[in-house]
Amino acid sequence: MTLLIGTDNGLYRVADVPFERGEPERVLDCGVVTAVTSWGHTDGVFVASSTGAYRSVDGGETFEDLGVPLGDRFWHAGQSEVWSILATADGALYAGTNDPYVFRSVDAGDTWTELKGFRELPSRGHWESPIDPHYARLRALEAVPGRPEHLIAGVEAGGIHLSRDGGRTWHDRRDTIVDDIHQVLPISEDVWLATTGYLDHDLENLGLGHAVGEGGLWRTTDAGDSWSRLDRGNDFSYIRRVFVHDGTVFFCGGEEAPPAWVNDDHEVALFESTNFGRDFERVPFPGEPHEVIETWAVHDGEVICGSGLFDVPDQRDDVEGRIVRRTDEGTYETAGRVDANVSRIEVV
Repeated sequence: MTLLIGTDNGLYRVADVPFERGEPERVLDCGVVTAVTSWGHTDGVFVASSTGAYRSVDGGETFEDLGVPLGDRFWHAGQSEVWSILATADGALYAGTNDPYVFRSVDAGDTWTELKGFRELPSRGHWESPIDPHYARLRALEAVPGRPEHLIAGVEAGGIHLSRDGGRTWHDRRDTIVDDIHQVLPISEDVWLATTGYLDHDLENLGLGHAVGEGGLWRTTDAGDSWSRLDRGNDFSYIRRVFVHDGTVFFCGGEEAPPAWVNDDHEVALFESTNFGRDFERVPFPGEPHEVIETWAVHDGEVICGSGLFDVPDQRDDVEGRIVRRTDEGTYETAGRVDANVSRIEVV
């Protein structure tokens, strides 16, 4: 089974896991990879990145540029970046950028149309990126299981917003959850998980600085009408992503946000829950105490994950990416190293 590895220096491909250093081949020079994903209802695997969005229909050997409109931002900021991509069962493609805009294609990416209702959301004036003060990032773009016309958009930083008509109109839900959204993971029609960071604009506007938000892992059981935090009391509450497999919930959290990762002024921890968040157990893993696990997948029946120091303000040349696998005994071991930080993995 082939593994695609998204990094902050393009997309790599390796034939199997585990693998030796130097085996992964860079198959797509696309800058920072922000998403690698596939769906059973749509052919191919899709990549979102700082240079655009791409699709492969041959297992990641070759890729085509989907031509998502990037446009020109302020003169000092260059083009936009694609931070999320979604294919729905009705054949539509969606892409989210860091302006943030939402684009839709109904002809497999030949043409794209901006869904302008998204830019009309009332709270848009409060959205902001933690790195780029001019534009937030549309980090999460998901369809609701069983409701193909229902879309979820998670903005870093700007909350979670919902559409019930394929993105034509949107409902502003910034008031239901903290600003800094990293991921939304729908489990069912009504039950979703969300991972968050520390940027809270209401507190920042009071002069309390940047990394002052609550963070944490959140759950809704009413399709986003309300949210409750699952990991209350957890000091490792800067959480990028969560993963659910075979009844176990996995997440990795940091004590600090990426500015502290530059000089290793942080510690991270990996947690597992076998009762869907009633309690979590901290488990050791290779890369402690600093490497942040960003992504998970299942390879040949085993849970694997990827780590590094992705998205730090100043990239570090002394940090390699790591692929880790979880053994049948529940322990974690290094399964391979990559030249750059690992942000996303996908098995094809």
